[in-house]
Amino acid sequence: MVVLFGLVSLFADVAYEGGRSILPPYMTRVLGATIVVLGVGIGLAEFIGFTARLLAGFLADLTRGYWVLVFLGYALVYMVPFLALAWNPYVALVLFVFERFGKAIRSPARDALLSSIPSIGKGMVFGVHELLDQLGAVIGPGIASLVLLYYGDYRLAYIVLGVSVTLALITLGFARKCWSILGLKLPGVPRRRVVEGEERGSGGFTRLLALYLVFVFLAVAALVPYQIMLYIAEDIVAEWVVPLIYLVAQGVDAGAALVAGYSFDKYGAIALVPALVVTPITAIALSYSYTHISMAFIVATAVFYGIAMGYHESVFRALLSKLVPLRLRGTGYGLYYTSYGLGLVVAGYAVSVLYVDPLRILLYSTVLVACALAILLYISRRVD
Repeated sequence: MVVLFGLVSLFADVAYEGGRSILPPYMTRVLGATIVVLGVGIGLAEFIGFTARLLAGFLADLTRGYWVLVFLGYALVYMVPFLALAWNPYVALVLFVFERFGKAIRSPARDALLSSIPSIGKGMVFGVHELLDQLGAVIGPGIASLVLLYYGDYRLAYIVLGVSVTLALITLGFARKCWSILGLKLPGVPRRRVVEGEERGSGGFTRLLALYLVFVFLAVAALVPYQIMLYIAEDIVAEWVVPLIYLVAQGVDAGAALVAGYSFDKYGAIALVPALVVTPITAIALSYSYTHISMAFIVATAVFYGIAMGYHESVFRALLSKLVPLRLRGTGYGLYYTSYGLGLVVAGYAVSVLYVDPLRILLYSTVLVACALAILLYISRRVD
């Protein structure tokens, strides 16, 4: 089941990660967007998508319609090929919001289903899922790069990437059938016995969860957004190479996620520390790539960004499963993604303003990371 969910994400990522890899140059070079529209607009679109996950997670737990929400969410990835029809950056942002809304609908329900699969360490569940997910995120930008190399047409690239959405939905249908055959139970149902070490009488959300949500916000707000990284890459590398910079980040993300998942199952919450350590390094590398017009620094930025995201997309989600009862898991992931989205909005604005000054962006990122680290150390002593 973990592999099947991973394959669904792989096919979906071919479409939307491939589309995201060329979205910054598409919006600036073809549709005429400015850096502020790019940074704040995409950050706001991401935030809307993340905020909607709170309601989606609550509905998943309330209705137990996990599979319905997952199917609907993946169907909205069809917004990617419609980006080829955009005639200005604001239309593109609206379509991007709809695609992000689809991710908002499916993510809490999907993660709740993943976290309820028994007899597997949660670190490896999300690590393996993220590994397969990121393979799609490598293939997608690769396809986009080839289309741009041979045809130089962004709109054609979006149409080609849309084909994989159908493969995702077919695979999801097979996964749903296998879930029934295996007799796996849906989350969201209170149980009389202890579930995954949950104490009897446990009411639900705790102060520890609230602290963790603050940690997530700080960790995300300190990290360089991908759209700013690709915007700077436009002035350093050839047009068709820009998606390859994103491909490097996603490839590193895939490997880091598997390592992160294994280390989380072995060492617990403290395994999240590497994600914090590389965050200020990513920020300074980005700024130096701009000030020095350096190919080496922009590639380094992509590598460090990939390491951080490998942890964000795997063990960040795995730790949440230790803080929220199974019956409220969908709502818990909704809260998590809301905090994550707010961090993206702050990062989108702050980095778009500070990237021109290496010292200021380093100071900004380091201060937020220091605060996040203090919270993480507090949480790790009470969870592990």
